[in-house]
Amino acid sequence: MASESSETTDFQGEPTQCTHVGEPMPDIAGYGVLLGLSVQAFISLVLAFWVFFWTKLGRLNMQHPEGTAEHASEKKRLGFVSEILMVGNDLQMITGVALVVTALADWDGIDLYHLRLVYETVSFVGISNAAALVCWTFVGAKTKTLKTRSSHKFIPAHWTPRFRVSYVFALLFLVLTVFLEIRLGRWSLTEEENGFCYITTGLTSADATQPRTDRAYVAVTATWLLMVLFGSLFCSANFRKPLLVLAGLQFPLHMYMMIKLRTENQPFLEGEENENSWDFGQTTATILLGLAIGQLVHQGVQYFKFEQAIKKHGAAYALAEHEEKSNEPVVSLVEEGLRQVQELKQTSSRPRSLRGNNSERYDESYELMRNHENRA
Repeated sequence: MASESSETTDFQGEPTQCTHVGEPMPDIAGYGVLLGLSVQAFISLVLAFWVFFWTKLGRLNMQHPEGTAEHASEKKRLGFVSEILMVGNDLQMITGVALVVTALADWDGIDLYHLRLVYETVSFVGISNAAALVCWTFVGAKTKTLKTRSSHKFIPAHWTPRFRVSYVFALLFLVLTVFLEIRLGRWSLTEEENGFCYITTGLTSADATQPRTDRAYVAVTATWLLMVLFGSLFCSANFRKPLLVLAGLQFPLHMYMMIKLRTENQPFLEGEENENSWDFGQTTATILLGLAIGQLVHQGVQYFKFEQAIKKHGAAYALAEHEEKSNEPVVSLVEEGLRQVQELKQTSSRPRSLRGNNSERYDESYELMRNHENRA
């Protein structure tokens, strides 16, 4: 006991390390929450760089006039890329906003350690969203879909639901940053109550002055994130390379800070509750991660089938598919859901040998159509 006390106090008896970090909060610092948000953010960032390199290789260029089969195939490819690019991004943005709101709602009870952990977690969520928006805006400009996404002609293109979520996130992140700066200004190692400090081992140098060092870190990284985020919202496609580089550089920094902060402070938490206990918050974040991965796999398979069909049938395949979909009647979501339920019941009642894949049946019908045209 004597050796432990000497490590946390100096020769004058004043503490040199935080001893009252706080109590466990699984809804904020649980493995499920951190893993769900970090993996979704990583997926968004990787997809953004994938789209960027594809544009550099010329795979996403619109080189043929409108109305041709080649133009239809290029537009279809951009549509697939746009959907794949934003897979999981919307879910992680909603989850990130919910995490910030949770921290701010408990402003008088949350300790400084968990507040800093929330900052690190939502920071790389914002960075990955900015990277995804950079490429999504670029792809949308090529297909000219951003101008048509507004529900009314008087609503500007930058006031779509996806942009509005980004505005809300930026505003909440700014409020969180100010709140964290205020709480860091109350830093105290001698306070008997929990929540006025945290362990900084591995986060700063041994001779760093607290809270000055951490306040400077928060100010710089928050400004960095907001600049990249607003740049992705309003800058032209010519700035996509520097914006992606700035986003990519900050992402591993927040990942390291989040992991190190939790690893060093978890042993010092007080209370009977376990921060790794699985409750509603952790389960929800993990389920959303599973949904994002499942959606990514589905979109990837659809895109792979499309590319295979283009190689097999040529660019006319995309034009024929576009004409077929344009002739389909517009139905509501309820009608579409009822139709899918009916089809599922009919499919389950058929013999296994009669069941087939929709894409395979479409390929067969397309081959019959082409053979008929050749005979004519």
